[in-house]
Amino acid sequence: MIIRTPLIAVAASASIALLAPVSVSAQVQDRVPAADPAPSVDALPKTARVVDREASADGVRARWTLPTDLVQVGDAIPFRLTVYAPDGISIEFPELGSTSGVFDIRDIERQSRASGSDREWTLSLTASTFDAGVQQLPAFQLSWKNPSGEVRSLEVGDCTLNVTSIAGDAKPEAFKDIKGPLEMDLGGVPRWVVAILAVVGALVLFLLAMWLIRKRHAAALERAMTPDAWALRELAALEKADLVGKGEYHAYWVRLSAIIRQYVERRFDIAAPEKTTQEFLAAAREHPEVGAEHRHVLTDFLRAADMVKFAALQPADDECRRGLFAARDFVQDTTATAADRPSPQEVRA
Repeated sequence: MIIRTPLIAVAASASIALLAPVSVSAQVQDRVPAADPAPSVDALPKTARVVDREASADGVRARWTLPTDLVQVGDAIPFRLTVYAPDGISIEFPELGSTSGVFDIRDIERQSRASGSDREWTLSLTASTFDAGVQQLPAFQLSWKNPSGEVRSLEVGDCTLNVTSIAGDAKPEAFKDIKGPLEMDLGGVPRWVVAILAVVGALVLFLLAMWLIRKRHAAALERAMTPDAWALRELAALEKADLVGKGEYHAYWVRLSAIIRQYVERRFDIAAPEKTTQEFLAAAREHPEVGAEHRHVLTDFLRAADMVKFAALQPADDECRRGLFAARDFVQDTTATAADRPSPQEVRA
């Protein structure tokens, strides 16, 4: 199984190689044999191995670990270096940049804490690369001063990482270059005509989108209005339309009764538009908020409207205007304040 983790270790090693090391004889225990260089990605080993290297000098011990030596390009490998030194010795790590060789380095963290009679330093980071093949991590150099003031150093051994790619062993030159732009066959139509049509089409789409947005906005505002505010606005618009002055009595009473029915539906939660006048009045009589006086007003108003709509009665202009005034008074009289208005659950209870 291939363990995919950040390519951090690689970046750390490459950064260290930039420092000038002071050589000190160190006994290095290499627990994982380095992989032999391979000529291509396909020739890389298919089995991942844990990388664990150690080195020591003058009582200072260092250990470098990677979870795997087989990774894919772009993966992130967590790198960890732990150093143990006698108390009183301060370990200096090399400065690491954002890149080192073919590796990108990030998430650098340094910590120090007491560990028995020693001091423990930890350096952790994440590295990654997009170069496939066998990539070599150079030695990581540490430095410190011994009790006599001499500067000493310690190198952690090299490590080989096998970086695979999902593209296999393909070479960049094997891929075809991007083709140039294709000429469109417009069937003899001049380009300027096509350009004008495109602009007009885009403008139509823009205007349509703006109309839909405004329509949705207006619908949202209307839903947010209280029933009484909506009804009073509609009644004012009906009065301004002056249908009575134009002799359009039927249209006037149809619109007036529709406003009152919709108001009653929204205000008292009664499905007025779907009911006949008799069914609506019966539902209103059973509603606890509709008082006797309001029921009488509704009865007289809706019956007068039915006479005009269905019996072809032509009322006088003054009677038509009195109908609008009665509708406005009904809305204002049945308007409840926010504190007095009961919830639908309270009404049904």
